[in-house]
Amino acid sequence: MADYYTLLTNAGIAYETACKAAGTPIKLTQISVGDGGEGGVYNPAATATALKREVWRGPLNALFQDEKNPSWLLAEVTIPPDVGGWYVREAGLWTDTGILYAIVKYPESFKPVLANSGSGKEFYIRSIFETSNASLVTLLIDDTVVKATRAWVMSYLAEELGKLDGKQSVRVAATTSVVLKGAQQIDGVAVIAGDRVLLPNQTLAKDNGLWIVANGDWVRANDANVSAKVTPGLTVMVEEGTLNGDSLWHLTTNAPITLGTTALTFKMLAGRTGIAAGTYKSLSVDEYGRATAGSNPDTLAGFGIKDSYTKAEVEALIAKASALPVGSIVAFPVDTPPPGFLELDNSVKSSATYPDLSAYLGGKFNKGDEGVGNFRLPEARGEFLRGWDHGRGVDAGRASGSTQSDSLKAHYHFLPTGSGGGQAVDPNGEIPTVVLKDTAADWVLRTEGDNAELSIGRVRTYNFGAATETRPRNIAVMWCIKAWNASVNQGNIDVAALTAELEKMKSAVPVGALMPFPAGVVPPGYLEANGSLFQDALYPHLATYLNKKFNIVGDDASYTRLPDTRGEFLRGWDHGRGVDAGRAVGSVQLDALQNITGGFDGNLDVKTATGAFVALNSALVTANTNAVTGFHGANFDASRVARTSTETRPRNLAVMWCIKAWNTPVNQGTIDIASLEQRVIKNEFGRLLNIQKFTANGTYVPSLGMKKVRIRIVGGGAGSGGASATASGQVSASGGGAAGSYAEALLTAEEIGASQSVIVGLAGIAGLASGTTGTSGGTGGATSVGALLSAPGGLGSIFSIAVSTVGYALYVGGYPGAPSSGGNLLNMPGAPGYPGISVNGSTLAGHGGSGPLGAGGSGYGIGASIQNGTGYGGGGGGVANGPSMAARNGAPGAGGVVIFEEYA
Repeated sequence: MADYYTLLTNAGIAYETACKAAGTPIKLTQISVGDGGEGGVYNPAATATALKREVWRGPLNALFQDEKNPSWLLAEVTIPPDVGGWYVREAGLWTDTGILYAIVKYPESFKPVLANSGSGKEFYIRSIFETSNASLVTLLIDDTVVKATRAWVMSYLAEELGKLDGKQSVRVAATTSVVLKGAQQIDGVAVIAGDRVLLPNQTLAKDNGLWIVANGDWVRANDANVSAKVTPGLTVMVEEGTLNGDSLWHLTTNAPITLGTTALTFKMLAGRTGIAAGTYKSLSVDEYGRATAGSNPDTLAGFGIKDSYTKAEVEALIAKASALPVGSIVAFPVDTPPPGFLELDNSVKSSATYPDLSAYLGGKFNKGDEGVGNFRLPEARGEFLRGWDHGRGVDAGRASGSTQSDSLKAHYHFLPTGSGGGQAVDPNGEIPTVVLKDTAADWVLRTEGDNAELSIGRVRTYNFGAATETRPRNIAVMWCIKAWNASVNQGNIDVAALTAELEKMKSAVPVGALMPFPAGVVPPGYLEANGSLFQDALYPHLATYLNKKFNIVGDDASYTRLPDTRGEFLRGWDHGRGVDAGRAVGSVQLDALQNITGGFDGNLDVKTATGAFVALNSALVTANTNAVTGFHGANFDASRVARTSTETRPRNLAVMWCIKAWNTPVNQGTIDIASLEQRVIKNEFGRLLNIQKFTANGTYVPSLGMKKVRIRIVGGGAGSGGASATASGQVSASGGGAAGSYAEALLTAEEIGASQSVIVGLAGIAGLASGTTGTSGGTGGATSVGALLSAPGGLGSIFSIAVSTVGYALYVGGYPGAPSSGGNLLNMPGAPGYPGISVNGSTLAGHGGSGPLGAGGSGYGIGASIQNGTGYGGGGGGVANGPSMAARNGAPGAGGVVIFEEYA
């Protein structure tokens, strides 16, 4: 037998047996010490029921199982310094019923008392005894009198800290499986004996975990060497390494875990993912929200967009399906062709410069002298445009685009006669006598008395305005042809060219174009060209284009007058051709009839000397008779009477001439180019109708006209735990709270329905401080849209305890909540809070987790201000205390949000 030992007494064994039979625990409450009586040191016997001579009795401080031998129990007591003056040679353990359960032979040791000896000490006794069922033994402690030794406290802290999820950092994390023996190179670092290493990639996953490097066989680290210390969610920081340095790892294996048997899976929670720093248009994100790959595609296919036109398709649409296709002829009342148009002036153009127009005209107006690779435009200067007959029969026999000279419709002139062949009466009221007379120039009919003459073959009509052509009244305009649809290479569109072209052209029908409409309704974007005034501020682009050309004296300077086309024909501006010279574009020209010479058709009767009327004919003229005494018209045909009118005009169709005034119903065509470019880049669908944002509970009702809605949702961010009060040489720091989870969905009006209930998750509250203990940060509330989407909140970090400034401490941050659900575009958990760290007194609180819609609060050093979560769904930042500081509350997170982007 050992020199010093502990025996269960016979009474203690009987008591234990009775407890086992009754199913009740063995309750130990006190320990006593004695000096062994007059005989001094002795060997106790199991038959003892009391000590030889008891000198002190007090409550047990601790009773716990030995780690290596579960059947061993360790009992501990501390004797205070104010008692003593005797030797300790024996000790006894007592039940709550007063039975001596075990007796101890103790090495002789003197216990001084402060009052008599001039010095004192706390006397620590540990007794080890064996029992058949240690789980039955219970320690009853009176907290008001129990004292803990420093060694016990440090041991207890080490054991309990070892069971926490947050572990002391490791020097390096292996990238491959390694041999568990000797110093070696891991992730670019030469590890040596004593280094802590994380092994996450062992061939046998049961061997993964935290290990201590040794020159021989490695052993598991003290804080991860038994099952109780290796729990789901174990986290550890990595200090060095080419690939895994400065990263945070956690154990994702679920309970139960048996160390050395259960396969352990470690994953990087934060740190390097292999993607270089920079800006990327396309990212790949892992389950923790970390960017693992990035690229910068410059095509729609590169973005994976399949429901949009390709560049080639856009070019084809613009070139062939423009609202105003190439080849259209449009009138403009000023002398500047807008972008995309050429004046119809019969000039020669390059087919390479204008390929679309060249292909459309096909050389139809070429004369043969254009040269290779060129084509000729039609001539419209000074011309009216007439609809091609195309088989109707009104203007038969003409080809489209052919020229037609001016002419006057065939008609008849009649001398004034009495009806039914009666005599004519001259202006003096006399019945004239007409004499056929041969003159040197012509045969004439002369009325006697008045001496008026009429040329028989060249009767001249009244000359209206001495015109050289027959025409209707009209306005001179510049006829232009649509030549191309884009500013660069006639249709090869990229975003930059498209935005620049839209800024110039605004629309396929440019501002200032005169367009005919066959109904009396002015369409959107147009104003009737009726000579009225409009305010420049209402139609700025039209005002700039007309530049007050049609204004008259007295018009307000802030107004512009429209041209008046009511009742007018449009005629091509001469522009130097010489057909209608001397006119300015937009000027008005009255109607006129060209000078003409008419003739009789032979149905002119003359009165002979006998009183008879005979037809005037070549035989009568040749006879040179003077026997003609009168005349009257014969063979009168009412159908030959020319139509009477107050003007000269061609046949026509009445239309309402309107001028293009603006291109969009709002702001007259001012296009937001930046927004347009973003639509092209993002391939957004439809027109943004409205945005509804909920930061509190409510009901979402779709806006009228909504066809699709993009929903973004985030749960509430968690709060951080408080930091305990500290003594001299102590610090504490809490980790940050986790961010709320996030989801995105794209839904149709049918899927969203008439309405949806909206629940917005509240922010997680701050952990409270209360001396050396407190509360953890609160969990963020869940956000939801009916049963369609749900985004749980993040979890708060735990309350931090004070630790020594000498050494290392890791305070775990808040874990992510459950992943969001319902998003058909994106579902992701919130980012976890960063841990708080203390290394040799240098202390930093953990950052709060950040999400897509809000940042977490920053974790700063000792005494810094509290950093709440910001935006929506961000976690609260941790707080840090230095030596001798009072306990501090943590920081709250940020509340959740629901955003509805509605599209028409």
